[in-house]
Amino acid sequence: MMPFFKAFEEIQKVKEGLETGLSRDLLAIDIRQSLCHFGEITGEITTDDLLGNIFANFDIGK
Repeated sequence: MMPFFKAFEEIQKVKEGLETGLSRDLLAIDIRQSLCHFGEITGEITTDDLLGNIFANFDIGK
């Protein structure tokens, strides 16, 4: 799926969360996700940057 559509979906989640009173912590997760997708769109963040961050900061497959 293209970053634009991913960003739009995340913003929709934030909107729904605000309307339903979702906790700020959970809203922050969706906001961060949307910012990452917008970063991909603007070229500030690349897929390689995201993957590098994931593998550097999370214990995956161990």
